[in-house]
Amino acid sequence: MSETFTPEGPPAPNGTAGADPLPSRSLTDQEQFDAAVNRDSRIVLQILAGVAIFAALVMSTVALALSGGKNASTTTVTQPAIAAAQVPVVPPLISLSVAGGNKRGPDGQLHDSFSKTDFAVKVGQPTQLRIDNKDASTHSITSPQTGVSIVVLPGVHTYTIKATVAGRFEWLCIIPCDSDAKGWAMTHPGYMAGYITAT
Repeated sequence: MSETFTPEGPPAPNGTAGADPLPSRSLTDQEQFDAAVNRDSRIVLQILAGVAIFAALVMSTVALALSGGKNASTTTVTQPAIAAAQVPVVPPLISLSVAGGNKRGPDGQLHDSFSKTDFAVKVGQPTQLRIDNKDASTHSITSPQTGVSIVVLPGVHTYTIKATVAGRFEWLCIIPCDSDAKGWAMTHPGYMAGYITAT
């Protein structure tokens, strides 16, 4: 069965289609095939355009979610953690000593002193102090603001300090010492007092 093809001519001045300059004729098989391909191509192109628009919307939504937009909602996918080998945490170690009458002060007298008086620690992280107390007397490292209170016994012992707040805080020996100088070293950083800097 054959179709009749009648192309429209240019519109007439009154808006109606003009007279057909070509006589009506039957379409050949090739023309029918070309018409079907043109029609099917338009449908495929419309489908592809719809898919492209949908893909652009999806990519825009993902980009907005990843950019941290205030109104974007994100979904977090959690995966089970792979068990890592447990490595024991070794607290930092600071070695120092304390002795009586071993450090000359600005007054020319020898005063009791710690060999190290400034300690840098991390808040909440234990730090070990290995102290060799060469004095026969007990001393202390006390800082109420950081929650540190250590009684330093004669001999070599290891103590742990753990600052509870960040900042730079003074500590001092609260056990009476440096008696020859009426306790002068207890109130002077670098002798029987110093600082704990917790970050």
